[in-house]
Amino acid sequence: MRSDPVRRSRKRLSSGSRASARAVVSSAARPQRHSLELRTLRSFRTVVGSARDYDAEVRARTGISGSQLWALSEISREGGLSVNSVAERLSVHQTTASNLANALSERRLIRRVRDDTDQRVVRLYATADGMRLLLRAPRPYAGLLVDALGKLEPAELSRLFRGLTSLLGAMRRPATAAAGETLIAE
Repeated sequence: MRSDPVRRSRKRLSSGSRASARAVVSSAARPQRHSLELRTLRSFRTVVGSARDYDAEVRARTGISGSQLWALSEISREGGLSVNSVAERLSVHQTTASNLANALSERRLIRRVRDDTDQRVVRLYATADGMRLLLRAPRPYAGLLVDALGKLEPAELSRLFRGLTSLLGAMRRPATAAAGETLIAE
């Protein structure tokens, strides 16, 4: 009966030693980890800054935002899209796609046409002005981030997705509901 408390204290000692060993390793690795965290943060800032700079270039050359340019390019590529189809292609909320269509329509870069078979459905078409704007717009129309994601190998893209999913899981309050509401540079 006395062996049980002795065994328990040995286990405590043993697990305590393991914890101490982890603490020593962890304190030795702390500067490396901190450096990696800062380099990763710098990379995120570079991504966001690059998207912001590209959006500024798009605005300077065309007078519209990068997300409006992307929406216009999708509408011109396949005329007759609905707002919901634009939302799917840009991976944004339907309300955001509707706001993009409104802005493009106000500038007369797209036109809205009611569907002959179902008057509730509105189809979007690029106008001649919209097509001319695309000719002077910088490429890629979808923006630098979307273009870069399209250039990644499937395995790289999958690793990036898993890493970002982990990061979002580690955040205290990720705004996942906002993921489809705004585009990165706006």
